[in-house]
Amino acid sequence: MSIGRNALYNFVGTAVPTVLALVTVPAYLKLIGPERYGVLAIAWLVLGYFGVFDLGLGRATSQRISTLRDAGADARATAFGTALVSNLCVGLVGALIMWPASYVMFSMEMKLAPAMLVETLAALPLLALAVPVATTLGVLSGALMAREKFFLTNRISITNTCLFQILPLSVAWFFGPNMVTLLAASITARMVGLVLYWIECRREFGADAFRRFDRGQLRELLSYGGWVTVSAIFSPFIQVIDRFLIGAMLGSYAVTVYVVPTQLTSRVQTVSGALCNALFPRMAMASGEDADRLARDAVGVQLALLTPLIAGAFVLMQNGMEFWVGRKLGLETTPIARILLLAAWLNMFANVPFARLQAKGRPDLVTKVMLSELPFFLVALYFSVVHWGVLGAAVVYFARFVVDLSALNWVSSRRFDHFAPIAGSLCAFGLINLALPHVSAGLGVRFLLAVIVGLLFAVQSWIVLPPQLREVVRKRLHRFTQLREG
Repeated sequence: MSIGRNALYNFVGTAVPTVLALVTVPAYLKLIGPERYGVLAIAWLVLGYFGVFDLGLGRATSQRISTLRDAGADARATAFGTALVSNLCVGLVGALIMWPASYVMFSMEMKLAPAMLVETLAALPLLALAVPVATTLGVLSGALMAREKFFLTNRISITNTCLFQILPLSVAWFFGPNMVTLLAASITARMVGLVLYWIECRREFGADAFRRFDRGQLRELLSYGGWVTVSAIFSPFIQVIDRFLIGAMLGSYAVTVYVVPTQLTSRVQTVSGALCNALFPRMAMASGEDADRLARDAVGVQLALLTPLIAGAFVLMQNGMEFWVGRKLGLETTPIARILLLAAWLNMFANVPFARLQAKGRPDLVTKVMLSELPFFLVALYFSVVHWGVLGAAVVYFARFVVDLSALNWVSSRRFDHFAPIAGSLCAFGLINLALPHVSAGLGVRFLLAVIVGLLFAVQSWIVLPPQLREVVRKRLHRFTQLREG
């Protein structure tokens, strides 16, 4: 199966639910009201964070089964069964912790109207029940991705997520808004996904998976998954601490100036994540040299395909932000958005050594890099916000990804793939940023400039594209030309 095709499946599987989630927000607000929607959103957020009770077994299962591609069906089935049974047990423990923890949070830490509080507390057992469902979904989908069943996995994921968004809305429409029925509908949607995943896993690994359990494999899975769990605990903290600091020190308006471009530029990761998830099973089973080649090609493909688009967006950022959020806020957010866009651009390259390390069974190195960066990041962030405000926070955010990319490349392969074109592109972005204030802000002029800049970056991208991939592009273009002439 083609890596490009698998990456496309992953992209569609991420993009469709994202668009649906954005579209359904107004309907939720109208049908269940802002307060109830806020409680529901927090409940989903808490459930997502309790996903750490997966203990990294979803990723560990994917890595383990990928390495057993040539070991025989029995070995893969044993790895799958061990992970599945362990995950169910851990998920049940998570449910027992979730119930009292969520009770304390909603009853003591949140200010809810009395009627809403009664309604929410009545729904908490359902929220706890969702924990083992959510953690088990991770193992089932991870096992299928290890077998490169990306079309099936994303088809089920899209179905599951669409139900997760639409079923609670339907319940609210027919029966009225109530937290118990809303959460019941959400869990029902997840259960449908669980059944669909299980049908495919049963077909792939056999119906007797529950009877296959190996303590030795459990130790290996937990050793791998433990580091993934540590990373899963600290990673959300790193992602939101800048916003908390800005809010505490500069106020809520400053948070808006920072968060609006963050939400926009973070979408760059959708394409990169799709590619790296498609590469993960291949990297896990590849030899050292083959894994290096896959990593180099992945960086080259992202550099070639995405950098010209990033360059065009960089030029048009002011026009886009003014159109999206209005002239006043658009002007304030444009410098922040350009810095954060470059940070997201660098991070998509860092995703490659990140995936390579996890695929080769070294998630500990990924976590150690993150934890070693954390104290320096926090200190730099604090002083930057104090002295330079939101702009300072954006610069530190960018600098963290420079360090992250360099460190992950070093621990992964002791080299920096495509360093020259990435460094050269950064210098070019710097020069463009200096020149833009002296260019007319009119949309026509900026659009023409964006096309020119994008084409220049495309020329560089063609040069750095791996030779075998250039040959693939040539063949596709030749075939397309023949079809048009025919």
